[in-house]
Amino acid sequence: MFITQDQLRQARRELVVRPRSISRIEWPDFKVRPISEEWRYFGRVPAYKSAVANAAYIWRDSEPVDRFGPMPARFAARRFELKGSGLLLPASAPLWAASDPYKIWSEADAVAVATRDPTAVAAWHAVMDIPLNVRPENWRWLCEGFLHSQLVQQGAAVAWAIHAVEGDDGEWIIRPHMHAIVTARYWRRDKRHGRRHPNWIGSWAQQKRMEFAWRRRCSSMRDLTRAGFFVNGCWPSLIR
Repeated sequence: MFITQDQLRQARRELVVRPRSISRIEWPDFKVRPISEEWRYFGRVPAYKSAVANAAYIWRDSEPVDRFGPMPARFAARRFELKGSGLLLPASAPLWAASDPYKIWSEADAVAVATRDPTAVAAWHAVMDIPLNVRPENWRWLCEGFLHSQLVQQGAAVAWAIHAVEGDDGEWIIRPHMHAIVTARYWRRDKRHGRRHPNWIGSWAQQKRMEFAWRRRCSSMRDLTRAGFFVNGCWPSLIR
């Protein structure tokens, strides 16, 4: 008996959609978008067409230029939303990768364009909610630790940023969330440069594993905070 496309889509929705009995604190949203010149896929929201543009967007930077032209001025105009950002690289990364934060992304775009396939993915854009019970001083620890364990230790390069805006009444105008741009291709300048990497988040199954890992980390963060392991954003052993 064959599985139909409708059955497959229904199964995916059941894995992705949050049950009503579980709150958003326990089930933070997690989305992965492909970065390509043209992408069509059921239930998938496309990102900007280039990896450079996506990195500039999350970093709220209007200075870069990609093959489609300069970045919109609105990127920098929204810099007030930026609460933290950076480029994470493995410890063995070459010096050139850190000297220009856009170099990896521009090379990923060039490789994707060279395939002459407009659906070729240069990188992935992940967006994940930060639960409201995580204090702002712990956001960076939560996000960087997750990206290191899930991606950087496996050799991936990741541009990340945290966005949030709190209103005067204490309510969130923009709920805290993290963006992560993850290269879909080998980025070191060796014989594998530009090839699709099979072991980061290139498949639906890998993306789901990463999604569940994010929810586990958020849940662990909540438990540690309740148990008093964090004091003013630090481990008690680090307080003097």
